[in-house]
Amino acid sequence: MNPTLHDQLRQWRKAHMKEEKRKQEDKKCNEKKENRYQKPPKRTEKFSTRDVLDLMNVNRQTLSRGRGGAYKQ
Repeated sequence: MNPTLHDQLRQWRKAHMKEEKRKQEDKKCNEKKENRYQKPPKRTEKFSTRDVLDLMNVNRQTLSRGRGGAYKQ
């Protein structure tokens, strides 16, 4: 089976490229990319049980509809 055009180009490049350029390109491929952005440090907040219950709306008032559509506690 004949090699594809992509494989033929790769072989031609290897045969005709200078040694210096080949080394430089290998270095570029093997270098690790530097992180552009640093991750912010994680927040380690400690919530009390009261805070957790408040966030879950456990202490919220229960309202019901009365006569005429008014809310009652």
